[in-house]
Amino acid sequence: MQGEFRGHAVRVAVVLAAVAALGGSAGAATAAPKAQKLTTITLGVPGIPPVFLGVMPYTALEQGYYKKYGVNVQIKGFTSGTDAVRAVQAGQIDLAWSPTPFALTLISKGTPLVGIEGMDHVDWVIGSNVAGISTCAQLKGQNIGVDSIGGARYQALQAMLTKCKLTISDVHPVVFPGSTAIQAMLAGQLHASVLHLDDLAEAASQGTPVKTVVSIAQTDPFQHYDMLVGLRSNIQAKRAAIINFLKADIQTIRYMNNPRALNRVASIGMVVGHNLAVTKTALKQYLKLNWWPLNRSGLGVAPLTRTIFENVKLGNIPAGNPPGWKDVADTSLWKAAYKAVTPAKKKHKKK
Repeated sequence: MQGEFRGHAVRVAVVLAAVAALGGSAGAATAAPKAQKLTTITLGVPGIPPVFLGVMPYTALEQGYYKKYGVNVQIKGFTSGTDAVRAVQAGQIDLAWSPTPFALTLISKGTPLVGIEGMDHVDWVIGSNVAGISTCAQLKGQNIGVDSIGGARYQALQAMLTKCKLTISDVHPVVFPGSTAIQAMLAGQLHASVLHLDDLAEAASQGTPVKTVVSIAQTDPFQHYDMLVGLRSNIQAKRAAIINFLKADIQTIRYMNNPRALNRVASIGMVVGHNLAVTKTALKQYLKLNWWPLNRSGLGVAPLTRTIFENVKLGNIPAGNPPGWKDVADTSLWKAAYKAVTPAKKKHKKK
């Protein structure tokens, strides 16, 4: 077992090194003019190696989009999204991709965070690799893998358990940071876990299919997934630079949706620790899902309001005075970035 995990760690290290090497040539190809001073933005991404959402910022970095728009982005990996957000709170980094329920919980308790970009489609499932756990009711009393207590997978577990009227106290959450839970399942250490689509693709590639017991789509498909958050004061202080950061994200998502870029994006995406075939399979699924919103902020009123409501019911957000959409999101930066990188539509003269 230890040998398998060491082997996985070595593969991840090789991929990270390869991506770093790619960055030299890719960045040089589209780097900003030498005279332009780059503003440094530090970005926290959950998972070591990063979870699959990290494919987008790593693609932006390796393709040179951040430098193109005048920002020097330093990506820092954290064990979980909750750890990344705590680093934002402490002023250690500028921005972090945070599980939406966790960010909403902090905001509801007075932390001056705000979301400036989002991912509004969820793909969570509870997967099992044993016949004895095939229904939601059979999850009672089971050990179930999560990323951290209070983290993204933990709160997704809370939501999915409502399908069979169970609560978090009816199960035993076991912490497996990032994507290590699927490795534990493949090694026989764990029999149920909250998983992503790419986790399922990894299991299938190794000949050990994991069955979906419950999916978030069955309980609440309108939940919001993740937000890019920062401290309001820091976002105001670095507003121009962060708008440039968002320009790069918008252009990167457009690039990722170009079928001709699939192989390139998949090769960069191997930073998450999957091989090329698994990464490509998962990438196609996520692009079809529109996981990284194309030409929209991903901070719609409806999904965020719904997620606030659901987390009040779950007890994560105090019921007395829950935050509203304007308390948790600021789309003005994204709109400014989008306008700057989107050609104006030509008006046709009436004949």
